[in-house]
Amino acid sequence: MPSAPPSPQALLGPYYLGVVLNTFLYGILVIQTLHYYQHYKRDKLWLRLFVVYLFTVETLNTGICVAMIYEPLVKQFGTDAPVVLFPSLLPSQPFLEAAIFVPCQFFYAWRIWIITQNLIAPVLICMASTTSLIGAVWTAIIVSQVKSYENKPKVDHTALVWSVSAAAADLIITTSLIWSLRLKKTGMKRTDDVIDRIIRTAIQTGGLTMTFTILDVALFVALPNSTLSFLFDFAIPKLYSNALISTFNVRSTGPLRTVDLATRGMQTQNMLFLDTHQEVATSATLMDDDPTGYTQYTDVHSDILALSTARPEPTTGDPSS
Repeated sequence: MPSAPPSPQALLGPYYLGVVLNTFLYGILVIQTLHYYQHYKRDKLWLRLFVVYLFTVETLNTGICVAMIYEPLVKQFGTDAPVVLFPSLLPSQPFLEAAIFVPCQFFYAWRIWIITQNLIAPVLICMASTTSLIGAVWTAIIVSQVKSYENKPKVDHTALVWSVSAAAADLIITTSLIWSLRLKKTGMKRTDDVIDRIIRTAIQTGGLTMTFTILDVALFVALPNSTLSFLFDFAIPKLYSNALISTFNVRSTGPLRTVDLATRGMQTQNMLFLDTHQEVATSATLMDDDPTGYTQYTDVHSDILALSTARPEPTTGDPSS
């Protein structure tokens, strides 16, 4: 006997909760983006445009997600369509997610290459990300063709290529960052404390994104007749953008600043943002302004600055700053 169709609550509930989480994370992204543009006006144009791009695509993604859940809950209320047909805007989801996570993963691959000067991990990340892009586009095309939950098994293979490849890229990113930074430890407490803080940030941001991606894959495989995976799937693009822009904004946290060893002049450039400023020092000192007025200096090689903090650009005063 054919199994009974799922209830509207079981089918549409994960969609609704996923859209709520997506919208909540969009609010955080708005704050992150405003903070970036208020404090980092001297970053290179390409980086500022990259943030604009992410914010624009995320705004479009959130708007489409809201419209997507509006259709079955309101427009099709009282009909059988919500439990029979995919939302008509669902095929846009893989396209928009790929438009967000692929640039973010490529950016992380570039950052890892800057830190390690080794192409193995970056190449693996780019390969996994590109495979995920192909899977996402393929999934969107098939979803637009099959249209109904009855034909959902036809989507499974391409969706797995998309999700598993994205999870693999996230895993490589997180482990590569942690491993490469651990190798940079010098035995000097102040320097190692900075590196430990950077590692914690990498775990918190990359680990959360990777966890959501893995849960998305696990639920998709374990519950093929359920939409529960969408609870995590709809939130994933916002996690990518928030994680990346928070990495940009981390330069404004804490009292640490970088000082050129040769001149003791203040430097706000950061190896994470190579080419976002004109000059990059070959070595630097972390300057910690103690509340008592005592200033401590700790020498750090430039590659440690890949994720070290620096104070944001002043928003008032000299126009050149």
